[in-house]
Amino acid sequence: MELSSQRSQKLPLALALLALLLLGAGSLYLTWQNLRQMHQTVFEHMLLSAKSITRGLDIQLSDGMRRMRRQGMHNKQAQENLTPAARDLFKEMVAQGDLLFIGLYGPDNKPIVVVGQGNAATSFTPPAPIFNMIQKLNESSTPAMINGKAALLYGTLGQPHLLRLYGHRNNKFLPPQKRQTYLLLGLNAEKHLAQFKQYRRAALMQTGYIFLAGFVLWLLAVAYFQRREEDKQLMKLERFQANLLDNMPDGLLTLSPEGSILAANGSAHSLLNSTDGETLVGRNWKNFSFEPIQKFRRGEVLWEHVKLNGKNLELIIFPYFESPEEYRTMIIIRDRTDIAVLEDDLSEARRLASIGSLAAGVAHEIRNPLSSLRGFAQLFADKLKDEKPYGMYATTMLEEADRLNRVVTDLLYLSKPHELEPQIVNLNDICETMNTLMGFELEHKGATIESNLEVHEVFADPDGIRQVLLNLLVNSLDVVPEGEGKIFINAKTDEHGVWISVCDNGPGMPEDIRKHALEPFFTAKPKGTGLGLAIVNTIMRGHSGRVTIPSSASTGTCVELFFPSLRNEGS
Repeated sequence: MELSSQRSQKLPLALALLALLLLGAGSLYLTWQNLRQMHQTVFEHMLLSAKSITRGLDIQLSDGMRRMRRQGMHNKQAQENLTPAARDLFKEMVAQGDLLFIGLYGPDNKPIVVVGQGNAATSFTPPAPIFNMIQKLNESSTPAMINGKAALLYGTLGQPHLLRLYGHRNNKFLPPQKRQTYLLLGLNAEKHLAQFKQYRRAALMQTGYIFLAGFVLWLLAVAYFQRREEDKQLMKLERFQANLLDNMPDGLLTLSPEGSILAANGSAHSLLNSTDGETLVGRNWKNFSFEPIQKFRRGEVLWEHVKLNGKNLELIIFPYFESPEEYRTMIIIRDRTDIAVLEDDLSEARRLASIGSLAAGVAHEIRNPLSSLRGFAQLFADKLKDEKPYGMYATTMLEEADRLNRVVTDLLYLSKPHELEPQIVNLNDICETMNTLMGFELEHKGATIESNLEVHEVFADPDGIRQVLLNLLVNSLDVVPEGEGKIFINAKTDEHGVWISVCDNGPGMPEDIRKHALEPFFTAKPKGTGLGLAIVNTIMRGHSGRVTIPSSASTGTCVELFFPSLRNEGS
């Protein structure tokens, strides 16, 4: 998802950059075209000016020559009079500032009259190729530097009669193609180029502005897409945090300095037993009636273990600041009810292990001398059976030895239970076996066993479940009323396993006895050992199940046994 988001962000930026490059390339091309056209226009304008000036000079020189001929002057006189006049005309034209150089050249590129600004008349020599171009094309132009100034050097053929200024004596010896004059002038291009440079500067600045504007727009686009991506990431983070807070198993509260609840997630409502539709926001934390169990502080963090409506809750309270001026308190609420049960079970298991180790040692020490005592009691019972009261004493000793042996056997089982081998057991067969085993006791007490089986199979050890049910039935048979006793064996199932309960119509179990009923050696019977329910609890633990004794109702006691299903057992 992150790579896809980056690609979707890069595509518009790439398109924007491409558009910027196209805009820049187009702007550069148009600017170059305009500058080239402007330069061509400036050149054509200067060339047109040079042609006009040259044409005017040529006409004036030709008119001067004609006037002198009409006055009857021969060539030498005309040359002597026209040359100063041409020089004066050239000086007047140069003095106006538009021309840097004017020269009249004769055959073989020899100067006749040359005038220029400063020392241009003597320092500047027209390039030879321009004369050849004039001969071929009748005119020619080329850029040149005259007196350190940019100029347009333009030349054209002069009128044929201007050749007289070159001297008649030399003319007759020249071939016809050499009998030509050349009129050259250097047009000052500084003013024209200044306008062109100004235009070029404006065009380049305009192009630069376009580039700058495009670059700024591209940066804005980059910033926009980055901001949009950051907004998307922020929204994703906010949704993730909202889902995390709403679905986390721990409750989370935010309190104001006065203790008012400012925010609460769903688990907080559940752990604090908030009814449907009732919100915790606005309620005061001090109004909850917690039963304190334990409390300690580490730095600014306060840890509390409390009870609320039968739940064991762990509270972690610490301050935080939304800003330097806004003080808040945050509370994390954790449900420790199951953990407390596990801790109690672990403590009980450790205690049972200690008791089991002690019981195993005591049982082994008792069993050996007990066997000898029982042997002697059996001998005395046989020898003295006809003598009273010694025969009765011996029989009593034998019965008590057997009872003590059963206690030792239970102690050994409690300390080291048999290895269980769970399998599918038919509950109907188990109930029939219980009726058979306890048939005499039931008939003697006038009691009955009724079965209500919604499920007929359970995954359990056959000997283990018989031992469990037998111990529970014996306990129930001891408390049911004589002649009206009823014992019920019920079985039902849920998604986790099978529940088997043994209930009776006896007087019920007091609360103070119910809390300690599963502890070894705890009993309310005058002749009880306190090991029956402890063995039941040990066997159920071996099945990964549990034993529960619900609070006693008005009459009767129920002991519930949970056997996990084969699927749960395997997992």
